[in-house]
Amino acid sequence: MRQATFVISAGRGGLHPADAAVAAEPGIQRLSIRQIDILDDGTGIVVYTSRGELERGKRLLEARDDIYDVDYVGETDGITLVHFEPNDTVRNLLAVGRSQPIALDLPIECLPDGGVRVTVLGSDAAISEVVDGMPESLALSLESMGTYDPDRSDPFAALTERQQEILLTALELGYFETPRQTNQEAIAEALDVSTATVGEHLRRIQATLIPSVVPRALRE
Repeated sequence: MRQATFVISAGRGGLHPADAAVAAEPGIQRLSIRQIDILDDGTGIVVYTSRGELERGKRLLEARDDIYDVDYVGETDGITLVHFEPNDTVRNLLAVGRSQPIALDLPIECLPDGGVRVTVLGSDAAISEVVDGMPESLALSLESMGTYDPDRSDPFAALTERQQEILLTALELGYFETPRQTNQEAIAEALDVSTATVGEHLRRIQATLIPSVVPRALRE
């Protein structure tokens, strides 16, 4: 199985006018698309995560003729559900994905310029057909392609065996609870290693796991 990551953009107009309007709003940051689909009646539905003035984003969308309904949960970090009228760009883009035996590796990352970063899974032939069938109105840039790596979406699997052991022991002993129920010395004693080793591995664990849970848009 192969995986390919693309950046897809549609210029100043964005992939959809409503999405472009949200992307242009300085108080709202689009982070990722969790789900997007065309319903049987031809309308679309999208679930995305965002950060900022979510209520303002809801009002902005509700004022548009191409939006049927908007709902969200959260305050400054949340998830928004939008029922919308797809434009040709969205219809054609989703049709390309349905025309080949590929799968989207969700979520889709939203970019500040209104584009998206998408990873698809499939054979070389299927991925090539998707690229060839991409609407001419879209700009497509291949970032990477290679053998599918399931650990890519599993931060825990990215840790070494020793790091996993230390992390699980720390969790079991209550190291991450508030208030903290143990210390590095107790973890070291339970694993028969030095306190310095535990401290070093905990720092490396944090360096690996924290970036994996913070959207790239917030780190750039």
